[in-house]
Amino acid sequence: MSKVRRSGYWNKIALVDLSNKSVRYLESNEMLYANYIGGIGLGLKILIDKTPPNIDPLSPDNLLVFAVGPVEGLVLPSAARMAAVFKSPLTGFFGESLCGGYIGTELVKAGLDAVVVRGASSSPVYLLAEDGKVEIENASHLWGLDTYATEKELWSELGEVMTATIGPAGENLVRFACIVHGLYMHEKKKIRGGFFGRTGGGAVMGSKKLKAIAIRGGHRVEPVDEEKFIELRNKVVRLAREKLQGLSKYGTSAIMALTNSTGSLPTRYYEGGDFEGYEKVGPETFNKLYVKKKITCFACPVACGRHSETPDGLEVEGPEYETLFAFGPLPFIDDLEAIIRANDLANKLGVDTISTGNVVAYAMYLSEKKLIDEDWLRFGESQALLKAIEMIAYRRGLGDILAEGVKRASEKFNATGHAVHVKALEFPGYEPRALKGVALAYAVSARGACHLRHVAYRPNLVGAHPFNPEIKVDRLSYDGHVEYMIELEDFYAVVDSMVMCKFYCLPVIGPLLWKELSEIYYLATGRIIDPLELRKKGEKINNLIRIYNIREGLKKDDDMLPPRIYSENLKFGSSKGQNIDLEKFLKMRKEYYRLRGWSDSGIPHPEKLRELGLDEYTQYF
Repeated sequence: MSKVRRSGYWNKIALVDLSNKSVRYLESNEMLYANYIGGIGLGLKILIDKTPPNIDPLSPDNLLVFAVGPVEGLVLPSAARMAAVFKSPLTGFFGESLCGGYIGTELVKAGLDAVVVRGASSSPVYLLAEDGKVEIENASHLWGLDTYATEKELWSELGEVMTATIGPAGENLVRFACIVHGLYMHEKKKIRGGFFGRTGGGAVMGSKKLKAIAIRGGHRVEPVDEEKFIELRNKVVRLAREKLQGLSKYGTSAIMALTNSTGSLPTRYYEGGDFEGYEKVGPETFNKLYVKKKITCFACPVACGRHSETPDGLEVEGPEYETLFAFGPLPFIDDLEAIIRANDLANKLGVDTISTGNVVAYAMYLSEKKLIDEDWLRFGESQALLKAIEMIAYRRGLGDILAEGVKRASEKFNATGHAVHVKALEFPGYEPRALKGVALAYAVSARGACHLRHVAYRPNLVGAHPFNPEIKVDRLSYDGHVEYMIELEDFYAVVDSMVMCKFYCLPVIGPLLWKELSEIYYLATGRIIDPLELRKKGEKINNLIRIYNIREGLKKDDDMLPPRIYSENLKFGSSKGQNIDLEKFLKMRKEYYRLRGWSDSGIPHPEKLRELGLDEYTQYF
């Protein structure tokens, strides 16, 4: 029976234990949502309270939390996302990924705020969420299938459902395996799917023998004030069309023009900052030769997604900027069709393209230096990239080592000094030696070298403060970054808990910044909250993530960039000669700790925890 919700939440969380095949339901209290909003905030609170310290991320003790926020289900551009939260098998710290498309909206329509999975099944299963309930179904016939085939089979069995699936990489516990949503749906409807990409959620699913989640909903969500909501929605649509024209025209590939021109496009495994093959793989060429259609998430007029097709008929969702960087400039490949094929293979097999491109480029770098005996792995060799992706997903030969991620692979190769990562998470497509604010942001990021916890690359690249654009930002200076970076972290903790699209919440241009988030929060929940109070919630979430990471063994030395970034200058490109000055970096980090209310060792002060209502967690210090 269809229901209508106007409160922001269903107040219902499904608790699934795969070890004993049980499902029960938690009728959540209001304070849980009031303090942690939803999305990553809700997932974090469940993770830290319901798991003991120092568990193996691939053990049955780990949790996998799929959670939405109060805005999902509203017909509002940007409100179509879902968060996945877990202890990361790649980093050993807080793990989370966020996915667009249609799956977050569908979970709300199914009458649930979150699905929490613990334990491990003895045989493959999938979950079916519908009408406020979750059922555990046999998936033995799906095990071994790629992500496309898995979703196609589920549609054949169940009819139209929104799915999140793993491929062979997740089944084989590749530590950066991802969770894939909506690619078969995309082929059928030409609308957008998405990925829970980073930190290894696919491996967590694989360790639980959980092949997929299928969701179907018939409930409706309405705002608390329909007239004001329509007014706001019309404003958001208008501003999005005005401010996000580049994203609409080119998709995320447009970012490459900016990173390449500023010498901040990581090239040849972090040797340079721009790519001599840029014209062959850049946004103009990509959109002219391969893009056949724009694709969009639920209720979004921007349509930043791209449906690509090769001359021989291969259809692919993407590549996005991060994939173009990771499969192009980083391994020094300028064959755009090969990059598209690599993207397709990664999607099918279920691996995060950023980490995959990094581990392959790292192996090419080591091969060139004769530190590993793998002559077939050479910079610029597109067939080597394709071969390596398959080897990683199935853990064959060298792929078994690379499937562990750069940090662990570097230890096996006895080449840790050459590895580029923070907290075992590989770099995304922004070179920190050319973007000093990004250097700090990568180092202190809760989940490792991440561009999404802060989006600090944007104020660095456009040269303006994210919330006060009249204040200039110098990307090559060590001054002026700490204050805005902290605010960005708190801002995106709220964005990712509500859960909303970051492209609508871009620093400098918005169209959704603090004021608008407060308005949307009210229209979704009925709770009036000013931007300062909303920021305090973001600060609380970030401090609780810090507590969780410290509980799991985080040390001050983990908030550092890899040695190469300090010791090696960029060898070519417009940022040639740039590196990160260690002394100046440490000064930035110290200031970051101070403004956060943390000790010189990076531990939150007791008074800061009391201020944020986190007193109960002082036991971990």
